[in-house]
Amino acid sequence: FTFSPHCTRVTVNGDAIQLVPDGIDAEDAVFMPSVETALSLVHDAHVRIGENVAVYGQGLIGLLVTSIMALQTPSLIASRSPFCSITTFDTFDDRLRISSSLGATSALKPISASKAGPFDVSIEASGSPRALQSAIDNTSNNGRIIVGSWYGNSNVSLKLGIDFHRSHKTIQTSQV
Repeated sequence: FTFSPHCTRVTVNGDAIQLVPDGIDAEDAVFMPSVETALSLVHDAHVRIGENVAVYGQGLIGLLVTSIMALQTPSLIASRSPFCSITTFDTFDDRLRISSSLGATSALKPISASKAGPFDVSIEASGSPRALQSAIDNTSNNGRIIVGSWYGNSNVSLKLGIDFHRSHKTIQTSQV
């Protein structure tokens, strides 16, 4: 096992390899870096009881974020009201179905973001600058935007005009 960029194959030095602990199947170990990334996003979001959360992108990382967030809702609280609401966005119907089955309160196409929000916390894991802009636009005043996408050397153009500056939103990057 090794912590490496998300890819199909990787070449690393021998000292970067870690033994998978006994009792963890290789099929499960493959997901360890992705689960670590998703867990870091959730930790960085610091979601509080009753907050409305948006997760933009329901690829592997986004689905893991959704699942971890849904697991934080204890059954005692869930029977009365959710710890938080989790609204997910993706362009693929199958991903939206999966996110619903993992515990998303709502799973919607991105075009619905402005009607579904505003959100206290938005986690952007889509790799799409348009989704990042939507996260910024649909996060409430004083809200938090956690950027989990890796844009590499790409230039990303965002609208950060007067509405953004007056909103006191926080944009935070998270490890990828």
